[in-house]
Order: sequence, then C-alpha cells, then structure tokens
Amino acid sequence: MLAEVKVLVLGVSNAESVIENGEEHTQPTITLVRDKDFVMVVDPGVLENQQVLVEALKKENLTVQDVNVVCITHSHLDHYRNIGMFPNAKAIDYYGVWDKTTIVTWSEDLTDNIKVLHTPGHDYTSITLFVTTKDGVVAICGDVFWRENYPRDPHDDVFASNPERLKESREMILRDADWIVPGHGPMYKNDRAAEEEKEREQMAEKRNEEGIRNQKVTIACKRCGMQMSQKDKCRCRPYLCFRCCECGLDCNNCSCSHRKS
Repeated sequence: MLAEVKVLVLGVSNAESVIENGEEHTQPTITLVRDKDFVMVVDPGVLENQQVLVEALKKENLTVQDVNVVCITHSHLDHYRNIGMFPNAKAIDYYGVWDKTTIVTWSEDLTDNIKVLHTPGHDYTSITLFVTTKDGVVAICGDVFWRENYPRDPHDDVFASNPERLKESREMILRDADWIVPGHGPMYKNDRAAEEEKEREQMAEKRNEEGIRNQKVTIACKRCGMQMSQKDKCRCRPYLCFRCCECGLDCNNCSCSHRKS
C-alpha cells in the first residue's frame, strides 16, 4: 500500500514584493502525509489561529493527538512556529528524529514509501520528503521552491543562503519528483517533458552561438587569395592571413610572425 499526501493549509507569501507593498504576510503550506501507522504533519508554521489547522485535520477525521510525527523542512520560523501543537508526535528536522529529550540520526528511508534527503541552498538545514503515492512521487520541499517554479532563478531567492547549492537541490527535485509541494503555494505537477524541452532549446541555442563564433568568414586574403576564418586573420591587418602578415616579431598586437614559423 502506498502513502497519501494532502495539503491541509495552503501557504501564501508576499516576501518578494514587500518592499513595494510594505508589511510582509506569510504562512507555509502545511501538508499531511499518511503511510500505514505514520500520521505526519509537515511544516506547521505561522497561522492567524491554530484552530485553522485543527479544523483542517478534523476534515481528515484526525485530531492533534492522532499526529505521531511532525516534520520541519528547514529552520525558518514561519515553517515551524506551531510544532508544539502535537503532544504525542516525534519531530524530524535536518538534525535528526527528536523524541522528547532524545535525538537519533534519521535514515533516508523513513518508511518504504517516504524518503528524506538534504536539499540545501535556501537554508543549509533544508530537507525534502519524497513520498511515493498512487499518483507518483511527491516532493515536499519547503522553500526550495516558494511556489510553482518560483523564483525561476535561484539567485532571485532573497533569503537563499547559497544559490548555487539551491540550483543543485532544485535540479534533483525536478529530476525525481512527479509532483511538488512548495513552501508557500499549492501542490503542482512537475512537467518533466517541458523541462526537458527547455533544456534542449538551451543546448540548441548554445550550439548555435558556438557555431556562429566558429563559422568561416567568406573573405579572402588580399595577397594570397586564401579563404580565411576568424582565427586565420592577422589582428593588425585583417585583410591579410597570418601567412602573409607584414608585422614584425616586435609587433605587440599579434603573434602572426611566430605562427609562420
């Protein structure tokens, strides 16, 4: 039997426009994961009222006492503010599995259907859950993505501790997940075909640019008549090839005299 994933509370954030709009408003996407005897809430962060989460659990025929695991995707307060709501739950974060006053290192395979991996970049403590469901693998990744494919460029994540590591974490998620639960938006389908097409377009554009740089220029040396490419031209006298270059060995602009030998 496979696991189940359900968004309990939809996250929001205006952090990217707070400079223009003034006061920041944020709450994380809070997710429920069920796998056999695992009843896990992910990122029970800031809310207007804890009753919002209580009511969301009630719709799933659950109470806060039924939750036996709480997972925190990273150590930013907006994602873990309400972790104390669950008196019977163990807690999982980057550092390990916490059970009252004890802590042990987590295994990558929490269950047969739930894998946890370190995905740094937005924050060094970022982890992502990869949950195998009947609809495919769901990656619950916190702020590795804020919303669907946002920010598009990891360097535009104003809170990122390491944009290059964030880029690597995103690439792994995009490679392995069928669905993504971002930090502050609804779950969305990872369109791998679109990403692959984008990569193909980028590679074709790169090859085209290299081709333009390397293509032969249809101009002949004015002295010997040889067709010249860019690399065959004398830098001082581009109408001559390096074989017919008139520069001396003391020329500071090109090395044609050396190439002739």
